Amino acid sequence: MLKRLGSFLAVVVTASAALLVPGSPAQAAATAYNTKIQWLSANPNGSMATSCQTISIKLAKGRYAWGNVRGAENIWVVDITLDAGTYTWRACLDPHDGGIYYFTSTLDGPSVPANIHLWIGIPADGHWRWGSYLDPYF
Repeated sequence: MLKRLGSFLAVVVTASAALLVPGSPAQAAATAYNTKIQWLSANPNGSMATSCQTISIKLAKGRYAWGNVRGAENIWVVDITLDAGTYTWRACLDPHDGGIYYFTSTLDGPSVPANIHLWIGIPADGHWRWGSYLDPYF
């Protein structure tokens, strides 16, 4: 009987101690970026060269916020659902007359190719970070 009581108390103590161990909080997947830092004019013209940045990225299956990066801003454009796999991610900035840039971003991989097309302006000459981001909802 004493042996059974000892075993029972050992189980109770072990179970109680397990309840005191803090669990780690769930962490969301990190935001991915395809960006470039370069000098940009606030008044571009069509004779200036197009600039592109292409990377390969492995993504998990799920839903993502996808958007444009300009300076320190992440500007949401669209939600997108992607299959798991490796993607070629390209972002381009094409200067046009009239002080505006045509921005494109493309994801090509296991899912149907996806594209963002935007006209954007740069408020002042200088070194700017530009490109696109993917922010997972998981």
